[in-house]
Amino acid sequence: MKKLMFIVALMSLQLWTVDAQAQCAVSPLEVPKIDVTGEAEMEIVPDEIYVQFTLKERYDGRNKSNLADDEKEVKKALKDAGFDLADLTVADANSSYVTIKRKKEDVLASKDYMIKLSKTSELADLWEILTDVEAENAYIAKVDHSKMEEFKREVKIKAVKDAKEKAAYLLEAVGEELGKPLYLQEQQTYQPYLAKRSLLSTANVAMDAEAAPMEDSIEFEKIKLSYKVFGTFAIK
Repeated sequence: MKKLMFIVALMSLQLWTVDAQAQCAVSPLEVPKIDVTGEAEMEIVPDEIYVQFTLKERYDGRNKSNLADDEKEVKKALKDAGFDLADLTVADANSSYVTIKRKKEDVLASKDYMIKLSKTSELADLWEILTDVEAENAYIAKVDHSKMEEFKREVKIKAVKDAKEKAAYLLEAVGEELGKPLYLQEQQTYQPYLAKRSLLSTANVAMDAEAAPMEDSIEFEKIKLSYKVFGTFAIK
């Protein structure tokens, strides 16, 4: 009986040993590594200013203005002032016309436009043109930069380099050397591309022909690009 129990115990020990060896064989070797976060920021002065405005048919006594004529007048005034008409577009191509019922047999049409400016000094000239044609709801919809993609790439590279440099000096402090990158993941945040003030005091107030002249320049918030990169590097 004792001999039988000894044989069973011996067999169990052998099976446990084989199973442990198998587990060790399939388990990957733990690579010494360090986790860090790299960061980079950039502030950009916008060189693209998008102004949205509305042309709307209206009555002057019994006579109704024509939207097509108003559009021609705006385009001529913009061209004469040196604006590029290629920068003038319909704000919403899917719903370019909005009709407002005035009487059962009559409607007043309106159309929203977007024009791109390259500098704030052009806002004063645009103000005068839109005032003359009695445009409504003129406001700065957004600001951007013509080289935005280049700036994004530059900031991302800086964030990765910051992660690598941080990992290197942290390891140097404990007498270790930096190895190859094992994992990189980026995160990005943007500051809204908004102006500090609209073309008018509020975005939804119609233009007043007798309003005070537009200032020669408007101050904008800088566009802020902010990136973080989470990196894992091997330790040699």
